[in-house]
Amino acid sequence: MIFGKMKSLLAVLALALLLAPAAQAAPAKLSSAWMGEHETFVAWYAKQQGWDKEAGLDLTMMPFDSGKNIVESLAAYDWAVAGCGAVPALTTPLSDYLYIIAVANDESANNAIYVRKDSPILEAKGTNPSYPNVYGSAVTVQKADILYPKSTSAHYLLATWLRILGLSEKDVKLQEMEPTPALSAFTGGVGDAVALWAPLTYEAEAKGFKSVANSKDCGITQLVLLVANRRFADQHPEQVQAFLKMYMRGIEALRAKPAKELAVDYVRFYKEWTGRDLTPEMAVADIQSHPVFTLEEQLAMFAPGGSVQKALNEIVDFSISHGSFTPEQIDKMKGKTQVAARFLEAIK
Repeated sequence: MIFGKMKSLLAVLALALLLAPAAQAAPAKLSSAWMGEHETFVAWYAKQQGWDKEAGLDLTMMPFDSGKNIVESLAAYDWAVAGCGAVPALTTPLSDYLYIIAVANDESANNAIYVRKDSPILEAKGTNPSYPNVYGSAVTVQKADILYPKSTSAHYLLATWLRILGLSEKDVKLQEMEPTPALSAFTGGVGDAVALWAPLTYEAEAKGFKSVANSKDCGITQLVLLVANRRFADQHPEQVQAFLKMYMRGIEALRAKPAKELAVDYVRFYKEWTGRDLTPEMAVADIQSHPVFTLEEQLAMFAPGGSVQKALNEIVDFSISHGSFTPEQIDKMKGKTQVAARFLEAIK
């Protein structure tokens, strides 16, 4: 009888030993926040391949309409990591609770301002010789009714475009609106111009609207950043590093595979995330027009005096001129206490 009990006990212990590694290997839940655009496809594609599980994570992805909404949702949703534009990452009130941990892409060619094809704004081009590809003039743009998402990369572009033309936001009528409803409203006849980002820019072009300015032609850099919840990152740096490994694997796939090969997945991703249709041609264009950067390139970008610092400095200057910030807040933004290259350095 004793021998039988011993056998049962040994069997239980053996089963426990077998199950222990499985329990230890259970992937850690990692919540994340995104918009329905290019940087999100990288994470979505990596998850589709199971790369989050291989990194020891179970990535959950929450959808939002803008980077501003993502940052403002931090307290309510307590997400761990996210992708958003540099403007909200630096200037939204809760941005103090973030670390900037990597660059998702460069979307400078994909923020644009659109008008209807019969707009008088199209009649003038290169009125500022330093920006020969920019349309509009002080006369044709003054008093225009413009739809825009405040405190976003599109807002940064809009302010830069107006400055190039010798105008300010006081010289036009601004209607604050998220990009998706803004495009719908503009299609319905509201406003004289609308500020958008990709892939909505492709939808605007498909509707026959004309671009009068994009960030690249206006001489500004628009980086989409990967950010981390500061509290979470301090407590779980290994999970943030695992996320970056997964994301960098997605970037490597985008650089290695032809855009046409990725287009089928991109179209499916866009439909899932936005409920809207994107043609394969639009998908290819969006993939090709968003440069992404390897780990080695990102480490150089994050180095002192690198391109990340330069781009963020320019956004800080824009933000200071467009917001009511205290001297303490300005010092924080200029000090770039949010930039945390150590997570990238840890995975090199």
